[in-house]
Amino acid sequence: MSGGWKAIGFSLLVLLTSFSGCLDSDEGDEESAINLVVYYDSTSGTIQQSFIGGSQISLTGVTLNFDFARTTSDFDLATFSIEPGDGRSPITVNADETANIDVEYELHGLFTIVLSATDVEENSENMTLIVRIEKHIEWSEQNSAQPDVMSINTEPDNDGPAPKLLTIQSTVENPSTTGPIGGGGPVTITWELTNADSESKGMKSEQIADGQDAVWDFSLSIPDKEIHELSVNIDQGQDRININHIVDILYDATESATNPFPTESGNEDSQTESE
Repeated sequence: MSGGWKAIGFSLLVLLTSFSGCLDSDEGDEESAINLVVYYDSTSGTIQQSFIGGSQISLTGVTLNFDFARTTSDFDLATFSIEPGDGRSPITVNADETANIDVEYELHGLFTIVLSATDVEENSENMTLIVRIEKHIEWSEQNSAQPDVMSINTEPDNDGPAPKLLTIQSTVENPSTTGPIGGGGPVTITWELTNADSESKGMKSEQIADGQDAVWDFSLSIPDKEIHELSVNIDQGQDRININHIVDILYDATESATNPFPTESGNEDSQTESE
């Protein structure tokens, strides 16, 4: 009988040991060595672009800042990194040198970005955000008898979703002219927006008296991802005209919520509420 009890005891010991191993393994899978904490004030922005006489004079991109300073690990941290989501290589910094990463965008779109931290033991943790970058373009042309055609690229930089809206506010002025034979006359113009296949997506004609102006407000919902062309043609009249286009390329507001660095007053408010 004693031999039988010994056999049973050994079997129980083996069984308990195997259970213990399973439990330890599960705990290891669930725990992460890195606590990834990132603060950011903005997840959206608008690129500003300006043209005069068909030539670009300025382009101001959007810069988003991400602060990894409160990220911790069971081991020393090695790097912080961000994949911008627009085809560029990850932006990586040495954790010993800085905890801030700036990401600049000069092209529009909805971008999926990945933020990550890695420690010296090659443990890593990451999080994903959606960033919305829109575009505002200002185009002006003065004293023109043959206005230039404005190209508008509505294709995002990452093969992502098409823009939600393309808006145009175009002002054409027929400047007042004087001379030996009197003032200038009216001018008739036509605005038109066409797509890459030269199909008209919208147009308007208007006669503008001497010294007056006219405005075309137009919106195109979910424009195709391609090059559009905005033109102004002088149909009748010999006067030169001034043109000012304001164009916006807009996206659905599906960007991730911001996560600003908590202020002291915010912490005090939280403590008061909890009490």
